[in-house]
Amino acid sequence: MRYKNIVWDWNGTLLNDLQTGVDTLADMLLRRSIAPLNIEEYKKKFGFPVVDFYVRIGFDLQVESMQDLSVDFVETYNKYACELQLNEGVRDVLTSLKKSGRHQYILSALREDLLQQMVADFHILSYFEDLCGSDNIYAAGKIERGKCMVETCNLCPSETLMVGDTVHDAEVAEALGFDCLLFTGGHNDRIRLQARGAVISRIPELLKWLEMNEY
Repeated sequence: MRYKNIVWDWNGTLLNDLQTGVDTLADMLLRRSIAPLNIEEYKKKFGFPVVDFYVRIGFDLQVESMQDLSVDFVETYNKYACELQLNEGVRDVLTSLKKSGRHQYILSALREDLLQQMVADFHILSYFEDLCGSDNIYAAGKIERGKCMVETCNLCPSETLMVGDTVHDAEVAEALGFDCLLFTGGHNDRIRLQARGAVISRIPELLKWLEMNEY
């Protein structure tokens, strides 16, 4: 078995929150008289650290702090949270990977206590060896937390595949020595992701990809 460890991203990869993210951002922009982004525009522009993304789309960090914007995002996002679902096929894929003997983890820019609660709410906590999130709500990125996860969980990078939905996930995988597979149904568009590596358009395609890349 080539990949003994699967490191999942959460938002956009396991959790289907693309529309929620776009709607949340639209509300925030409209409150500041800034034109909202449609899904295509959002997927072309979204990135980490989120503060840089905010500046690119028109938020004025001279007027508001990142703390204020982050609180606004969380409060607005929560208004839509009751509509959230996992991406299609996620439960079956998690089950198949667990049965295969692989170890699964989540590495997320979401604050860790919120990550733990959301995963528990979807009743999938038992599939994972560990969940690693941020210690704040600023969504700055995941490389440093990933380094801690590798050490704490004693992961062998050459035996680890990261599955994410953004260019940043590819950057994280590269920094940690993981291979990476990118899901086009999340927060970045296919063109950006294909420039960074292999892609899938549906989560169940991961299983076939693993069979083809087993050795």
